[in-house]
Amino acid sequence: MNERGYTLLEAMFQLVVFVLIAHLFVFIMLWFAEMKTTMLSDEQSKWELFVYDLNMYLNDISSLTIRKDQKRITFQAADTIHNIDCYSNIIRDQVNGGHVPMLVGITKCQFRYEKDMLTVAVELPSGSKKERTFYVPVFKK
Repeated sequence: MNERGYTLLEAMFQLVVFVLIAHLFVFIMLWFAEMKTTMLSDEQSKWELFVYDLNMYLNDISSLTIRKDQKRITFQAADTIHNIDCYSNIIRDQVNGGHVPMLVGITKCQFRYEKDMLTVAVELPSGSKKERTFYVPVFKK
């Protein structure tokens, strides 16, 4: 039988394995915490979907006007006239006599149009403010 006993070398090896596993555990916990904060929140997801939809609407438009109170933009794309406005706590698209909600759950909304640049600014219930600027050249037909 082996009568050498428990050596210092074996103890050091076990300590190294334990430290590596502990570091791996800490790394996983830090990664999880980072992912939890960087994943899109519900508000952020809704905002990004709204921005994507609005960007798709603004392709190849022939006219664009903005109301004085900066709460509504009206534009013509193809043969359809869109009125996108802030109404109560939503941004909606009024088209062909119907209302299509684009962004639900906002507290403030504003549209600005200067030099082919349309800026949409909203304030969300959490207090965070979102703003996006679109390049919108108006093509006269």
